[in-house]
Amino acid sequence: MAEGNQTVVYLSEQVVVLGSCALSFAGSSLIILTYILWSDLRTTPRRLLVYLSVADWLSAVSYAYGVWRVFRTDSLDCVAQGAISTFANTSSFFWTVAIAVYLYLFIVRSSQRVADSLVWLFHLVSWGVPLAITVAAVCLNKIGYDASEVSVGWCWVSIHAPDRVLWMLLTGKIWEFLAYLTLPVLYILIKRHIHIAESPNATMVENEEPGKPVERKGRLTVVLVLATLISAFGSSFQYGYNVAVINSPSPFMQQFYNTTYMERYGSPMEENLLTLLWSLSVSMYPLGGFFGSLMVAPLVNKLGRKGTLLFNNIFSIVPAVMMGVSEIARSYEIIIVARFIVGICAGLSSNVVPMYLGELAPKNLRGALGIIPQLFITIGILSAQVLGIRHILGNTTGWTLMLGVTGIPALIELLLLPFFPESPRYMLIQRGDEKTAKKALQRLRGMEDVDAELSEMRLEDQSERAEGRLSVLSLLSQRSLRWQLISIIVMNMGQQLSGVNAIYYYADSIYATAGVEQNDIQYVTVGTGAVNVFMTIAAVFIVEASGRRLLLLCGFGICCVSCVLLTVALNFQDSVTWMSYISISCVIIYVIGHAIGPSPIPYVVTTEMFRQSARPAAFMVAGSVHWLCNFTVGLVFPFLERGLGSYSFIIFSFICLVTLIYIWLVVPETKNKTFLEICRMFAKRNKVEIKLGDGDLPLKESKESLEDAGRVTAF
Repeated sequence: MAEGNQTVVYLSEQVVVLGSCALSFAGSSLIILTYILWSDLRTTPRRLLVYLSVADWLSAVSYAYGVWRVFRTDSLDCVAQGAISTFANTSSFFWTVAIAVYLYLFIVRSSQRVADSLVWLFHLVSWGVPLAITVAAVCLNKIGYDASEVSVGWCWVSIHAPDRVLWMLLTGKIWEFLAYLTLPVLYILIKRHIHIAESPNATMVENEEPGKPVERKGRLTVVLVLATLISAFGSSFQYGYNVAVINSPSPFMQQFYNTTYMERYGSPMEENLLTLLWSLSVSMYPLGGFFGSLMVAPLVNKLGRKGTLLFNNIFSIVPAVMMGVSEIARSYEIIIVARFIVGICAGLSSNVVPMYLGELAPKNLRGALGIIPQLFITIGILSAQVLGIRHILGNTTGWTLMLGVTGIPALIELLLLPFFPESPRYMLIQRGDEKTAKKALQRLRGMEDVDAELSEMRLEDQSERAEGRLSVLSLLSQRSLRWQLISIIVMNMGQQLSGVNAIYYYADSIYATAGVEQNDIQYVTVGTGAVNVFMTIAAVFIVEASGRRLLLLCGFGICCVSCVLLTVALNFQDSVTWMSYISISCVIIYVIGHAIGPSPIPYVVTTEMFRQSARPAAFMVAGSVHWLCNFTVGLVFPFLERGLGSYSFIIFSFICLVTLIYIWLVVPETKNKTFLEICRMFAKRNKVEIKLGDGDLPLKESKESLEDAGRVTAF
């Protein structure tokens, strides 16, 4: 009961809230009745609006009952009213976002078929997730009288719940925040598209050159989608999975290390030795990633992009077996060696998959497909977090199986990827096999006429032959690629040194300070991983409309501000009670910011900034920087945290700010540009000219490309 925590509910408050409930009830009822009575209005968008109105109708009724009733205790009708309002409110947020996503796909992407096919998914998420949350909250006795601290007279999260903040987030606040973040972005993109469509210049291309064929936009085909999903699941998923797989079972793994040592030598392992062995188990993974990055250029040039991905599965299946049998073999050395080998797999896959997909995708889908690897990395992290829950595999008996699961995606890729085409650019430009390249393009595009794209590849090939092929070492001294190389180094350093690993390191203590029970922190961590996945999915949909540069600027800006606010919140959360809630918000906002820009976009931009012969060497450099910085942060941050505490986030905010300024001044927008156009955009900054082979047609460049080049060289 909450007898000692009651708050006076004034009549004026009741009148205002009941009035708003009446308006909401009337509006929702009107929309539902209009849809039922007039068949002409029964379109899919209006049907989605009806589902939103049903949720709002339930919300209005439950709120009105709560305000009229004015609860004082955790009575049965209090719990029922709280459950209905929780379900209706959460569902309302989901349906609002669903309508915005539908309109975005329908208006901006011109994909009514795709939008209509997602309606069933909208139902599953918008009804299913709120129902699951509500049932869990009721079964765990989290719904009850809240002493009117947040609401006026109705019930929500019980004031007696020790992890009240967590359930306030789960039953509404986190979904409300995500809705408020997503809706303005989609609204701006839709508004911008409508403005461009209504512009008198929108149809100039057809009117100016009626005899010239209009360039076809690339589309998603079955072959392209399956090649993307199989390569990303078989390779990128493992990168993310192995990042997080040892976090949850670490106590049991260290216990195994100690027990094995004791069986061998008859005495327990010293604490310093155990710390050293565990540090090796963790750090061997990024070290392997660094060596894997060094192998990128020779392998992709010799075996091709697809061939390298197939070969790379060796570095996943072998360590998966090694880690799976480590307990039976009574050897912790096997785990350390296996972590190094699987790190090689991650180093290769983190570079080769974006390269492969960037070369498969048409230029208008290159950004969206380029983010898919990062999406599967986040799904891999989330999968490891879910499997690491104590009741699943994060326990004494399940941890070896959890480590060995990484081999399953590799086996699937090894069986299925051979049926899909090699990169057409690799086949034409590096192997000189135009016939195979044309067949691959026809399969990927789903049409016979691919001559325009083949011509663009030939032009790139001729340009590269005029300038000469690049080796890995000559890339560093190539003047025509100087600013591209500096840009990918800065972006990859910014990505890893922006504090993302430190945020995850601090997250558990932040949640504990906010009142989350120790046993429930693992579920909150899973929730954070889910937010990461959700925002990466959002980035897939908006990258082609908003562009790469805007997402990078917004992402690093959000991370910079979040780090500053988190520093303040961590320093005051012991003296100011509500500061712990600010800390949780900062963690979530940081994860959102990193997921939309710094995490996925550097891979996309690395693919786009370099032409065919330079791309493998560029990915080798970018990957090496990525993994070296990852290794450095893991090595240095514990000492940094010990010396500076929460003030270490000021360093990360400064790095985010410096990276943001560099991107603002130097990095151009690359969406919807050919690889050769992007090189021309950098040519002015590099003070070189892009040469073409003798007898070639002059390179055409869009007015937009020239404007972008001018904008980033004006400072």
